[in-house]
Amino acid sequence: MSTPAFEAFLARIYVEQETRDRFLADPKGEALRAGLTEEQATALAKIDQTGLRLAASSFERKRMSKKAGANRTWLLRLWNH
Repeated sequence: MSTPAFEAFLARIYVEQETRDRFLADPKGEALRAGLTEEQATALAKIDQTGLRLAASSFERKRMSKKAGANRTWLLRLWNH
């Protein structure tokens, strides 16, 4: 069942708010519009939506934390030169 297209779509619904919103409004339809098979779309339609939201929020916080750390490092280097 897992294909590159399936994995890419799954990643997008975890990291892209707009894609996730469309998916949560119409899981199977959005999966089919993304080019997934009927079987893949049906499987994704059964995803734990609360878990998806929580995981997406966690990933976003981690990305923001890494970005903030990189910005601090860059500013410290700039300041010390």
